[in-house]
Amino acid sequence: MVVANGLAVPATRAERRNGTARPGLPRHAVSLRTWRPSDYESVWGRAEWMLGQPREIVAQSASGMLLGVLFYQNSTRTRLSFEAAAHRIGGSVVGFSDVTTTRAGDFYQESLEDTVRVLGSYADILVLRHTDDDAAERAAAMSQVPVVSAGTGDREHPTQAMLDLWVLRSKLGQLSGVTLGYVGDPACRYARSLVYGLAAFGAAGVVFLTPDGARIPDDVQRTLLAAGMSSHIAESATEVLRKVDAVSIIPFELSDFHESAVRSHTRSPELDQRFVFDSALLSRTGTGVPLIHTGPRGPELPPETDHVPNVHYFEGVTKGVYLRAALLAELRANHCRS
Repeated sequence: MVVANGLAVPATRAERRNGTARPGLPRHAVSLRTWRPSDYESVWGRAEWMLGQPREIVAQSASGMLLGVLFYQNSTRTRLSFEAAAHRIGGSVVGFSDVTTTRAGDFYQESLEDTVRVLGSYADILVLRHTDDDAAERAAAMSQVPVVSAGTGDREHPTQAMLDLWVLRSKLGQLSGVTLGYVGDPACRYARSLVYGLAAFGAAGVVFLTPDGARIPDDVQRTLLAAGMSSHIAESATEVLRKVDAVSIIPFELSDFHESAVRSHTRSPELDQRFVFDSALLSRTGTGVPLIHTGPRGPELPPETDHVPNVHYFEGVTKGVYLRAALLAELRANHCRS
């Protein structure tokens, strides 16, 4: 057992095996580029512990913590799961979800750096979602408290990757040697964080199923190559299911996140059947292949699949709160020790 914030938290798998103390996490969670397997295990171990505890016990994990949310970009699952996570562990929340209501989004155009310093004076941890690629790094460089990226530009989306790797590990038993199917645009921020995580655990490779005209960015290719991971472009959902151990899906059509008005976006009413993981396909191919989806789901994973045993869409939604609760508790404990 490891004592953190006065609570006895079970040691991770690696700690039980090696008899080592729980390692401290990086100060911030803005990129998974340098995260070690032991860092993931610290967060996952606490999240698993939280899942098995009464709410009143979990609420002692970070009692009195104040979370600052700075959401310059729209969000449902990520923002609300962070806010729910803060309340679950005994904390509270301040911040904004609409930048136009702040001095950063009105006539004054307050800089990100100044906004971070102001909110960091109020809160114990900051969670930032922003349209600029370098926003999380800029915030971390300025902040006196830990900063968590909730998705910045096209760069990374660390907590979504942490969550999905945790869910997949729970289904597969391990991530080492795993071949993952990735469905969607590989140039999005989630893909980068996911590939960093797969590389850290020694995954075997990625099979991509991409929209027509999409390409794997050079930096993603370099990460795969440096990690000794293979990459392959599939032509259909059927091919993906036949070649992989698990599948991670993002919305197949991505809106321009620089546009904030819903009415400015249009979505195609239909999707080419090559890209659809429906019940008919899943009943005849890949019945043992776990599927996850970052959300919001669309025609690529229709609601009719909710009853399919290897589709874990809503399990990921539920576990997202506990993953982020565990991360916040670990970062706060780490910051208090430093």
